[in-house]
Amino acid sequence: MLGQEYSVTNHTLGQYHLEKLYSGMEQMGISCSPSEIEKLLIFYEMLIEKNKVMNLTAITEFDDVLEKHFLDSLSLVRNINLRQSLKVLDLGTGAGFPGIPLKIVFPELELVLVDSLNKRIQFLKEVIEKLGLSGITAVHGRAEELAIKAEYREKFDLCVSRAVANLSSLSEYCIPFVKIGGYFISYKSGEIEEEVKAAKKAIAVLGGKGVEVEKFTLAGTDISRSFVKIEKKKSTPNFYPRKAGTPSRDPIH
Repeated sequence: MLGQEYSVTNHTLGQYHLEKLYSGMEQMGISCSPSEIEKLLIFYEMLIEKNKVMNLTAITEFDDVLEKHFLDSLSLVRNINLRQSLKVLDLGTGAGFPGIPLKIVFPELELVLVDSLNKRIQFLKEVIEKLGLSGITAVHGRAEELAIKAEYREKFDLCVSRAVANLSSLSEYCIPFVKIGGYFISYKSGEIEEEVKAAKKAIAVLGGKGVEVEKFTLAGTDISRSFVKIEKKKSTPNFYPRKAGTPSRDPIH
């Protein structure tokens, strides 16, 4: 592990106290190279700067970003082996979470970031270029439109989402992208039982099975989190996802 401070000498980022980040990563069994830490810090700087002119995140304090964005994004390593070549779609990525931290720390992943707001996608393209990341693209579009396209439908080993939506709606947005044998993993807060129960029919209709819920406390915090992991067992019927807006307004139940 590196020390408590890391000075990014090649950039005007100053010095940051990174004990919280190192401690959280250590608890999750993650080790980072200095260049990966540097990329995370550059991403932080770009996020805060762009946030002055467009709404990317309400979380801006350095330690809060470390915990609630970076460590939260990376906590996926608890649930699935990320040190392998996986094709991953991050749906509703927003400011790039969890996709950008996952790509920085687990460069083997092949990532597609999707968001319905083009301004966010343009920002993420700037981040990808600035950090020199390869094997990652940022795509502007809605899930309902992209999931019916041959190049996206059932093409991913894993679809992840931190988007705020009920699990029934998220399943309709995400499961169509997942290949048979792959997984949809939803980042959720601690209390999830009722939401999972309400989503069981939707998950089955969409081709998912074997819902697993992992509850945990975010590394170095008292924040309760959950992962909902759904395996794709059969092809999603062509009828899904339904037209734009319908999955949110009228979830399968």
